[in-house]
Amino acid sequence: MRSTTLSKAHITARVTAGIVGGYAFTWGFAAAGVAALVGLGVDYHDAEMGVLMLAFLVFLGLFLWSFAAASITRVWVVLAGGAALQFTLAWAIQRAILA
Repeated sequence: MRSTTLSKAHITARVTAGIVGGYAFTWGFAAAGVAALVGLGVDYHDAEMGVLMLAFLVFLGLFLWSFAAASITRVWVVLAGGAALQFTLAWAIQRAILA
């Protein structure tokens, strides 16, 4: 029978993934969202305010999901991979806008 007691290291890994990984993912989401909306013609401040309000909910969802997911490895892959993908997307959109 499997023990349901979680070690301190496991809990620390989940909290770290939720805070650090969730923050990185949310930051990438916000950067890509603002860049995309500005590229579509929305005023910068309107795009920023709308995306940042949504980003709060994204961060909360990711933080909670980091505890609910079965594998901590999957959590880190999704959060780190998603953050890197969104940072790259935001960079590409910003370059296209400025060109």
